[in-house]
Amino acid sequence: MAAAPSPSLTSAPPPPSRGGVGLAQGRYGERGNLELVLCDEDDGLWVLWHNTDPEGTGTPEGAPPPGEWSGGLHFAAGRRYDDIRVLQSRNGPDHLEVLARSGDAAHRLRWSPEAAFTAEEPPPARPFPALALAETADGALWTVLSPDPGTAPGRLYRADPADYPDLVWAPAAPPALTGPDGRPPHTVTLVAAPDATHPAVLTLSRASSHWTGADGVVCTLPGAEHAAAVHGAGGPLVFLSDGGADLVAVRPGTDRRRSLTLPGAGAVTALAATPVRHDPGRTDLVVRRGDTLWHLTDHGPGTEPVTRSLLSTVRRADGRTRPVHRR
Repeated sequence: MAAAPSPSLTSAPPPPSRGGVGLAQGRYGERGNLELVLCDEDDGLWVLWHNTDPEGTGTPEGAPPPGEWSGGLHFAAGRRYDDIRVLQSRNGPDHLEVLARSGDAAHRLRWSPEAAFTAEEPPPARPFPALALAETADGALWTVLSPDPGTAPGRLYRADPADYPDLVWAPAAPPALTGPDGRPPHTVTLVAAPDATHPAVLTLSRASSHWTGADGVVCTLPGAEHAAAVHGAGGPLVFLSDGGADLVAVRPGTDRRRSLTLPGAGAVTALAATPVRHDPGRTDLVVRRGDTLWHLTDHGPGTEPVTRSLLSTVRRADGRTRPVHRR
């Protein structure tokens, strides 16, 4: 009798993607896997997850070993998307919330263990061109909408979770989001502290950026093309990119700044970050330079970030070849 085939690993680059990316640490897996969402180059969306289980943890057929990324799962087919965000919600409990933009329309999708991804009622106005999404300690969801695009800056909106998954969105203070020069920013980023009921707001302009903490404290940061903000064990941390070869990491309200050299070549076209709960002080980032996605792990000052090109690697136990990504 022939011996059973030995388990093997199959790898592939992530699916071709465009536009923004979304990254969050979820609550699934032993320590909380990382969830990455991408806009497909032509149609629909992709979700991949990074296995954060300890080394040596068993890997089921079709899953990535610890420390590796899964294959992509395609969803939300039928339209071409331009930007996307994801967060791990307290509501559901523990559902994933995805906000995606296609042209001038926002689309809300929710992942639950029972039904996978389902389309939900979207926010009531046009999304800000660069999406923003956050959830505060009371379970409220926050985003930025443009009720009068081209004539007024974006406005902050809050959704009460009382009837979750149904959400009712309403404008929240401040009434208009502007940059330090009083003009509408090209990007707004929201980030919530673990115990906060109002998110911090980063308005991004190419000349300078404006940080307003949940406590109302305001400070000016360098200008940039792209930004990602997290609230980890050390408080708020902002990563800024002018599109070139370096990221600037800034602690709002302090003079602590440092530079992170990015791998690869080409302009930065997308940036996302998440704190990592089981490793305080660690931030994981996904950056697109040119056509390549990179996964960075940053442990703060005095260390060099660990960088590697993002690659899907899954375990195959039956010796057969199957696609790494699933449509």
